[in-house]
This record gives sequence, structure tokens and C-alpha cells, in this order.
Amino acid sequence: MRGWAAAAAALVVAGADLVLHLRRPRWILIALFDHPAHVATAALMALNLRDRSPRWHAGFLAGSLLPDVDHIPLAIGEHPTPETRRPATHSLLAVAPLFALARASRSELADGTAWGTLAHFARDVAVPPGAPLLKPFREEDVLLPYAAYALALVGLAGMAMTR
Repeated sequence: MRGWAAAAAALVVAGADLVLHLRRPRWILIALFDHPAHVATAALMALNLRDRSPRWHAGFLAGSLLPDVDHIPLAIGEHPTPETRRPATHSLLAVAPLFALARASRSELADGTAWGTLAHFARDVAVPPGAPLLKPFREEDVLLPYAAYALALVGLAGMAMTR
């Protein structure tokens, strides 16, 4: 079962990114492909974790989408382009309160959500325009080669399939 889930998650990311690369849809339509790819990326990570409760996993998958909540006001008001920079909620500093809440509450759900938010960034730093991970200390977006992300996903899928 784990192997099939890993293969399916890898195919979701590959399919979504192929469409995004070849078709370059309008910004508002990108979410139809990008959000499933974020969840699939997190799923590949989660499939390789041990000793986590269902509540932690639920938080992790929810957290993998959490930073994009800030896109709702952008979509309503600004109508950004695919090149529009991601907002400051896509920074490491924005995740700190989630970890503080998780620690203070000792909630597995909150802990999973905080870690899932970091999983979200793993995809965003590989897809242009990158993410402002170090904001407000550095304004530049962090953008890593997509090949590094793809290779990491292949590795995660392979590990999950062999467990």
C-alpha cells in the first residue's frame, strides 16, 4: 500500500509540474495543479516518517497548504501573474509562531501543521519565483534547481516503496 501511495504522489507532482511547465496557465488556475503537488510532496515525506500519530499526519498535510492561504486576498484584489513574488508568509519567521504554539500546547496536530508548513517551502524553493525564506533579513527569494527537488522526490518515493 505504501508503495502505491508513493508512486501515486510522485505521479501527481510530475503531472502537475508538466502541465504547469508546458501550458503556463493563468495565476488563478495554477492552484489547481500546485496545491495537489504540495500535498503530494508532503505525502512523500510523511510516508517515510515513523512513530507519528494520525493527528500529526493530518496536521502535516494541512500545513503543506497553509502558507497559500495568503493567496486568497491576492487573487481577489491584485490578480498576480505567475512571476509575482510570494508573500512574507512564505518565510521561516512566519513559521516560528506555529512551532511556539505546538510547543506550548503540546498538540500533535499543531506540531504536524508547523512541520507541514516547512514541507510546503520545500516545493516553493524549487518552483519560480522561489520563496522569501529569509525575509525580513534578506529580501531575495531562495530558488534552488528544480532538478534537486525532483531528485529528492524520487529518493523519497524509492525509500517509501522499499519499506
